[in-house]
Amino acid sequence: MKSPSVSRAARLAMTICLLLSAVLLQGCWDEVNLEDESYVSAMGVEFIDNEFHLYAQMIRFAGVAKVEGSSDVKDQIWIGLGKGNSVLLAINNLKRGAQSEINLEHLKSIVVHENAMSRLEDIMDGLNRQRASRYTSLVFGTKTSLIELFTTEALFEQSPLNTILYLPSVHEDQRSFIRPFAMQLAVQMIKEPAMTTSLPVIGINGSDWLKGKKSLMVQEIKGVFVLKRSKYIGFLPEKESAGLRWLDPVFKVFMVEAKGAVGKATIAMRGTSYKLTAVKGGNDPDFKLSVRLNGSVVEQDQPISKEEIVSSIEASIKKELEQTYVFGLEKGMDLYQLEHHMYRYHNAEWKQTMAAGDWIPRQNQLKINVKFDLHHSGKFDLGEGT
Repeated sequence: MKSPSVSRAARLAMTICLLLSAVLLQGCWDEVNLEDESYVSAMGVEFIDNEFHLYAQMIRFAGVAKVEGSSDVKDQIWIGLGKGNSVLLAINNLKRGAQSEINLEHLKSIVVHENAMSRLEDIMDGLNRQRASRYTSLVFGTKTSLIELFTTEALFEQSPLNTILYLPSVHEDQRSFIRPFAMQLAVQMIKEPAMTTSLPVIGINGSDWLKGKKSLMVQEIKGVFVLKRSKYIGFLPEKESAGLRWLDPVFKVFMVEAKGAVGKATIAMRGTSYKLTAVKGGNDPDFKLSVRLNGSVVEQDQPISKEEIVSSIEASIKKELEQTYVFGLEKGMDLYQLEHHMYRYHNAEWKQTMAAGDWIPRQNQLKINVKFDLHHSGKFDLGEGT
């Protein structure tokens, strides 16, 4: 039988342990009320008079939630401006007039104006140095006023988060062109030797959509900014850079017209793959770009044969790829990454080539071959080949 003194000692020890456990329990000491913080959803950067101008877009939570009724989209958005000699100083000055704590932990998109593209590496470095940085934030370029871009509208007065700036995949999945990079990948690409980076340029379209009789100002991908070794080379509109879509590894769909001797057909292009090879040795090799495509007929006006469709598609896509290549060369752009291919697979020749200075391929240095596979014609009867 245990003595009473031992039982009391055991109970005392148990009590002390319970008290210590209670002390170690985590409470809600760091709880933050949503109304006490301002969450930045997108950030835009300009570089004017040797100073960074940083625009922060914040969205009202009520504008994000799905609620009955409608409200003015512009009333859901607040924009702050901070200026400084560095990105971090601009962020610090942004907080000067804030009425609540500025929080960057939910930053989804970064937009760099053309006048700041020459400082892109500094911008990425500055954003990565603040602890709340999100490496998954999307990176765009723009030629548009950032205030105008950040106050564009969404269809059906939906949340501003349902726009290309935040959900580019929805747009790209129905009309493929070029997708933005996550910040982590953007940093890797601008630092990669011999790499040419094509950054999507987002702008405003005020002509395609109406709300009643009023033009609706919506976002649109306008083209690409091109950089090499962190140096900004220039801008190409979509019409001049359209060939890039056929080299997109996550290409989804694009409509192309096929023309025959009599009829025409609309082809939904559903898949693309490509292979780049150096076909000659030496310090200045020739290259071959082989592109393989597939698609199906979705529209037809008059009889057109399968052979006519295949021939027309192959010719038109080849022409588009060649034109983009030439447009790039005219501005000193290696859009199809020929130098990077040399760096990766023919490094000794690349080193010898670069010893003479910066290298840009010649117009006749690339041969392009396009192969199109027509998967099916749907419900349309194709004419006989000639």
